Amino acid sequence: MMAMLSALQDGRPFIVIPIPAPSHEASLADVVLGAIGLTGVLVLASLLLGAAFAFGLMVWNRRHRPEDDRLPSISPLVPDPRRHESSQAR
Repeated sequence: MMAMLSALQDGRPFIVIPIPAPSHEASLADVVLGAIGLTGVLVLASLLLGAAFAFGLMVWNRRHRPEDDRLPSISPLVPDPRRHESSQAR
């Protein structure tokens, strides 16, 4: 057993070099500026995405008029404007 322990141990010394502590610490101002910067990026991204979505909706509504999407009325009390217009055109 003693021979096994001596075989596992290395006789050379090892050198420990301490790593210096970081010189820059984050202050409260750094944290606040970082949070404001991140918030600004998120607000800008949301505004751009909202504008793109609104533009897409406007283009969609110009190509697909809401009048074309309405179903004809099946109620006898509510006149269907399509049927009314087509009967006047005759």
